[in-house]
Amino acid sequence: MAGQESIFNVVSNGIIDVLTYTINSYSGLLQILVYLIMASIFGFALVKSYQSFRALSFYDFSKVKSRRSLHHLTADIKMPLALLAASFFVRTKLHYEQEQQRGTVDKVIPPDAFIRDAAFQFSERYFEEKFLEPVAMMANLMPPMGFIGTIIGMVVHFLANSGTLNTEITVAGIATALYTTFIALICFTFLEFLRKVFYALAHRRIDEGLSAITLLADDVPGDRG
Repeated sequence: MAGQESIFNVVSNGIIDVLTYTINSYSGLLQILVYLIMASIFGFALVKSYQSFRALSFYDFSKVKSRRSLHHLTADIKMPLALLAASFFVRTKLHYEQEQQRGTVDKVIPPDAFIRDAAFQFSERYFEEKFLEPVAMMANLMPPMGFIGTIIGMVVHFLANSGTLNTEITVAGIATALYTTFIALICFTFLEFLRKVFYALAHRRIDEGLSAITLLADDVPGDRG
């Protein structure tokens, strides 16, 4: 047992020495690396936020001449969410109508309310996967990265001031080390706020698209076929 404990102590002391040397020798580089990673994460989240704003832009359905014109639209990251929901509604209903005409479906065509609910869920899930989940993932990465930067800063400070009991220097060093966590929490809060706004606005845009296409349904002749 004594031999195992001595081996454990040697290994643990060796790991501590390596980490201490690495942090003490490359502290500046590690801090810069943490800030660069945080900036990259936040930048990617801002790009996704911009794409979300673009997808949530208002779409004027007065430009749509017929429901059939929406049938061949494909989902695109630049497509307004309202138009995507309307397109899914049209494609789903047309699919049931064509299957019924071919005689491959004995059941009646589902009511518009059923198709509307399916279109709402599809559009909501699509928006979450393409926009909200990446923003949420980037937001959740910010606090850990800030905490890592704080730990590095505190370790460097304690190593640099070992053997001293200057309270003012200690407090100032810890305050400096906490900057990364402070910045990370601000970014996290901002991104979470945007995500909540996007989620609420997405529901509004989906409702707008489905309401518009439902009103258009009875006004357009030759809808079947």
